Amino acid sequence: MPRLILALLVPVILSYPNIGQADESGPSSYDECITQTMKGVASDVAARAIITSCQNMFPDSRAAASVEKEAIAEQQAPAPGPEEAIVVQQAATAEQKETTSESSRSLTSEELSRLRATAFILGTSYRLKFENENENLTITEVTIAVWDQTDPGSLQEYRKDVRVPPLESKTTRYTVIYVGDDLNFDWKVASAKGTN
Repeated sequence: MPRLILALLVPVILSYPNIGQADESGPSSYDECITQTMKGVASDVAARAIITSCQNMFPDSRAAASVEKEAIAEQQAPAPGPEEAIVVQQAATAEQKETTSESSRSLTSEELSRLRATAFILGTSYRLKFENENENLTITEVTIAVWDQTDPGSLQEYRKDVRVPPLESKTTRYTVIYVGDDLNFDWKVASAKGTN
């Protein structure tokens, strides 16, 4: 019986030599894989399956995948009760006061180049993981720019107070009101502030 199966498989494999090879019109990077396959996905289960599939296709993109897993876990977490919400709001207010009470300054281009950012984008929610590789600088504010590559006039900037101590990382969510062609959008860290 095994010889019969082998005899049947060999002609099939020889007839279709591209079986198992990647489709040339498919995604060429992890980001492209996520962007192409997430369109119109509303289910968390489907989103997790897509992320896993893209991770398998592009295993070198583990950093981006960890940000995505955090985003999905946060979306699935139950909403805090009234008491928990007050505690969370008080902690956020205290962090914001601490951040704004310090005298922040704009980062130099060299300092800005040591601020790494990875994004997980799902609709209008941009979850960015900032890695501060500056040794003596706490990041206190980051402004991102989002635009349609086919329309240079579409650039929008979004500022957010953050607190990323030296040599640490933090994930922050931006809500982006962006109207444009999803295939041609782009983003970058436009500027940042910090304190020594």
